[in-house]
Amino acid sequence: MTTEDRRLVAEAVAAHLVRAGHSRRWLSDNSGIAYSTLRRRMQGRSDFTITELADIALALDLSPAALVPSPRVTSADS
Repeated sequence: MTTEDRRLVAEAVAAHLVRAGHSRRWLSDNSGIAYSTLRRRMQGRSDFTITELADIALALDLSPAALVPSPRVTSADS
């Protein structure tokens, strides 16, 4: 995952938390992700795992796809 991808995922998680009216502590408690790990992920210092994204989506009643950026088309893809 690139730094930009990490940032986009963290921003998506944060935006959904705000919309739901919940805190990071609530998300930690309801997703089973340790608060210190969640904080590190939200700061973009490390990648979310697929399992963590699934747990976050479940806690927020979302599709995991709502938390990940759309694929980018590059010149190599054309």
